[in-house]
Amino acid sequence: MTHVQIRTRPPAQRRSGTAHITITVEIPADDPRLARRLTAALGLLAQGGGRVAVAADDVPPAVEAPRRTPALVIDVPAREVLIHGEAVALTRLEFELLAFLARYPGMVHTRTELLQYVWDTPDTGLPGRTVDVHVRRLRAKLAEFDSLVATVRGVGYRFTRSRDVEYRGAAGLPRDEDRVLSI
Repeated sequence: MTHVQIRTRPPAQRRSGTAHITITVEIPADDPRLARRLTAALGLLAQGGGRVAVAADDVPPAVEAPRRTPALVIDVPAREVLIHGEAVALTRLEFELLAFLARYPGMVHTRTELLQYVWDTPDTGLPGRTVDVHVRRLRAKLAEFDSLVATVRGVGYRFTRSRDVEYRGAAGLPRDEDRVLSI
């Protein structure tokens, strides 16, 4: 059995609210998989904003969390969509529709709003199913990510939040200001 020893030291400064925790783990030399799994778990802890230092003979002193590459990238300044590094060919309106929905993940947009902000036209200017047809074509091109563009029955469409998606907004502007939504 692996021996684990934990010592907790109270925060050095009460304002910071941080605690220093020292964990000593004795791992048998004949079980390198356990060391790798423990190092990966510490890397996940480091992703949460904490600092993790590992001291061992064959492990580097600081464990960096591996950089996860998103499976779907929506790059607005470059006007491109990448799925697993491969470019997806979208029409101008399909790209604008995807970028607009992804810009506000979790927010439901009516067909009227989409016509106004993506097509830059009032609702009366286009046939009633225009948005639906473009969403269907967009979903077909997104392949395995088609479920990200969700239908809210009787209301409109929503882009589902996902860790596999990276949205790159306009350069030099904070994410909240690259396109203003006013209703």
